[in-house]
Amino acid sequence: MQLRDHGVLPHVAVCLALAVGPAYAARPEPTPLAPPTAHSVEIPIDPIIHSATACDMGVPGPPAIAYAYVLPPNDAYYTLMDPAACGASQTDRRLLIVAHAELYFTAPCEIPVTLSVVPAVVLGGGCLAPNLFAPPICPPVNYLVSDGGVLGRCVNYALPMPAGCSINGPAFLHIEFDQGTCPNGRPAFCGPAACSQCTQYNFYPGVGAPGDDLCALFTPLSLTGPIMYVESTSLPTSTTPGSWGVLKTLYR
Repeated sequence: MQLRDHGVLPHVAVCLALAVGPAYAARPEPTPLAPPTAHSVEIPIDPIIHSATACDMGVPGPPAIAYAYVLPPNDAYYTLMDPAACGASQTDRRLLIVAHAELYFTAPCEIPVTLSVVPAVVLGGGCLAPNLFAPPICPPVNYLVSDGGVLGRCVNYALPMPAGCSINGPAFLHIEFDQGTCPNGRPAFCGPAACSQCTQYNFYPGVGAPGDDLCALFTPLSLTGPIMYVESTSLPTSTTPGSWGVLKTLYR
């Protein structure tokens, strides 16, 4: 099935609010790779302090598929983080500790990525999407991701979040790929066995906001969105929302 090579992709309804929306911009369709045959290995980009009480928000593993789809520059991916998944109430804040992305290298190369958190916007019909035009909730941080000597298998890259980054409601993890030494399509993504609409989006030059809903786009190809999630932990209830100074003193 040709998704995007030959003209405009037939629109796939994501939810009621997306029933009428911009056509998908022309991009090569994703290329499936050999399915992962081993558990992923973790490569921390910086020294990581994991929390024993952390709760993961987003799209975790284990990996079931791998496919080529990264096309820098300005190739941005958004994954929904909902504190309700960790049993948090609307008044609770979750400290975001470490972001994870599972990638698949087939040859040595490196690629710069930008990591941030953006607010969620309600599209209607219970569908959430990233608010691409709002200021980020947490300041962006830049990393250089490389194969780390691990080829042909899924690698879980652990990326520290900005100090004091927290949310108290749905928001989106933003990971953007720019041009490095990797060819188009590399690194590839590792994806789970299933996906949900209104959860992961791809925004790139030529597509309208909020971008492509990856689950709606990939389902006809039996693909899913990428594995991307964030470790989080609860903040003390006495913490004043938005008090960056207090947060930094608590979690240095």
